[in-house]
Amino acid sequence: MRTIANELKAQGVHVINFAAGELDVDTFDLVKDGAREAIEVGKNAYTPTLGLPLLRKQLATLVTKQVDVPYSDNEVGLTAGAKQALYNAAMVLLDPGDEVIIPAPYWVTFPTQVELAQGIPVFVNTKPHGYQLKASAVEQALTPRTKAIIINTPNNPTGVVYSNGELAKIAELALAYDVWVIFDECYASLVRSGFRHEHILTIEPRLKSRSVLVNSFSKSHALTGWRLGYVAGPAEVIKAMENLQGHTTSNPSSIAQYAISHALKHDEGKFITGVNKLLDERLAAAQVIVAEMPGVRLASPQGAFYLFIDISAHLGKRLDDVLVSDVDRLCELALREAQIALVSGAAFGDPTSVRVSYAIGADDVVEGLHRLRNLLERLR
Repeated sequence: MRTIANELKAQGVHVINFAAGELDVDTFDLVKDGAREAIEVGKNAYTPTLGLPLLRKQLATLVTKQVDVPYSDNEVGLTAGAKQALYNAAMVLLDPGDEVIIPAPYWVTFPTQVELAQGIPVFVNTKPHGYQLKASAVEQALTPRTKAIIINTPNNPTGVVYSNGELAKIAELALAYDVWVIFDECYASLVRSGFRHEHILTIEPRLKSRSVLVNSFSKSHALTGWRLGYVAGPAEVIKAMENLQGHTTSNPSSIAQYAISHALKHDEGKFITGVNKLLDERLAAAQVIVAEMPGVRLASPQGAFYLFIDISAHLGKRLDDVLVSDVDRLCELALREAQIALVSGAAFGDPTSVRVSYAIGADDVVEGLHRLRNLLERLR
């Protein structure tokens, strides 16, 4: 797909990239100011493995405020993006043969990281329930080998925000069956107007001793390339992660840490408020066009910045003499025929859907979705 896209771009074709997993806005001045200051005074040396002591204290305060459950600085740590925090969690919590419940559709890295730790992914299909994770489905998936459940809300790829009631029931299951909860909330600050992100520990504080919370600054501060995430959990788990990280990557970027520390000290929340307003506007325009697409169904886009579109009604159709045999083939056709880059749902465990990011320019969102609609209308 990248090869085809590059060929088209080389020919001067305007390819609209719906595959991006990042905001199209620049990070804000507070972050840049903190980075410049750190560079100018030579903050280029190693930091402690899990981050600067001051920043860990700031994070403990931040997490405490977010979840309304007290955290201390030895219960949090900095990582090279949320992906490393999740990897650390898999490596320190799982033994070979342990099962991990993963709601599907899922972010592509979840099952792979479980497998790298020699665990066994167990998938729970959320699609029959409007992509909401149901406690009843989780309970059916539990076995004596279940070690953890990964919960990602707001969800990538669907954009769905899991409900308070179901999270409460899942928390009760985790306590009853002594199961770890790995709670990935990287899109927590990106929730669409009218919806609210619920934290499982706010709902059930007793779960703290069995929870690993994962977040990052990649989305909330629009700096995916800086690779700075964080994790919160029981002190002994964080210590185990420190030992692991000390023999893999060591500390995340010192400059990124100083920059974020500066931003956390002075940020008043205006940046993310503006981002959410922008995303709300793009989503409203996008939904009008998707509603005009023949034979598609859309997951409720409540958070993050994705549209997850079920195109199963079009599989098996043809574009002239080309058979749309599966969703991957449709994505290839979309790139060749409509010059739009989509992400196949097959990568997320749903071979009947595509993921579209609306965190791109507003004009491209509208133009690209019109192109997709026109392509679907041409299928017979």
